[in-house]
Amino acid sequence: MAMQDVIRWLLPREDKFFSLLEQQASVVAEAAALLEQLPVGNGVATAALERIHELEHRGDELVRSVTLALGQTFITPIDREDIHNLSTQLDDVLDFLYAAAQAFVTYGVHQKTQAMAEMQRLLREATTELRDAVPMLRQRRCDEVAPARLKVIALEKQHDMLYRDEMRALFHNDTIDAKELLRQQAVLSALEAAMDCCQDAADVLENIAIKHA
Repeated sequence: MAMQDVIRWLLPREDKFFSLLEQQASVVAEAAALLEQLPVGNGVATAALERIHELEHRGDELVRSVTLALGQTFITPIDREDIHNLSTQLDDVLDFLYAAAQAFVTYGVHQKTQAMAEMQRLLREATTELRDAVPMLRQRRCDEVAPARLKVIALEKQHDMLYRDEMRALFHNDTIDAKELLRQQAVLSALEAAMDCCQDAADVLENIAIKHA
C-alpha cells in the first residue's frame, strides 16, 4: 500500500466530494434529457431553454462548491487534481448542452433534422452512462468504470459519424440558403462539442478508477 493510501486510510475521509460529483453528473444527464425533448418552432422552446439554463447555473454552483471544498480540505478521498478535472469536464458537457439549446432558440430552428434528433438521443445515453458511472468511485466498483467508458466511446463514434455526414451534406447542398445553413451548423457544432466533452469526462473517470482500483 502506497504511503498516500496509508494516510488516507488513517485519516477521516471527505465523502462530500463524491456527493458533489454525483450531483453534477445527475444535473448533466437531466439537461441532456430536456434537450432531447426540446420543442422547436414559434417560440415554444423558451420554457425548456430556461429550465436548462437553471440546470447550467446549478452546475456552476456545484463547480464552485467543489473548488471551495478542495481549498478547505486537507485529505481528499481521491487526488484533488482528479476531483477538479472530473468536475470541470462534467461542467463543460453541461455548458455545451446549454449552448445547443440556445442555438435552437436564438437561431430560430423550426424543425429538427433526423440527424439532430439522433445526436440528441446519443447525448442523452452518454450522459446517462456518466451519471451511472460516477457513483462507482464512491462504491469502489472501479473495475466497472472501464466498460462504462467504452459505451461512451461507442456512442461518441456514432455521434461523430452523424455530425460529419450532416455537415458534409449541408455544405454540398446548393439549394440551402445561408441563414438555414448557419442555423443548422450552430446546433450541430454545439451537440458535437457536448459529446466530445462526454468522452473527455469518461476518460478522466477511467483514469481515476485505474489509480484507485
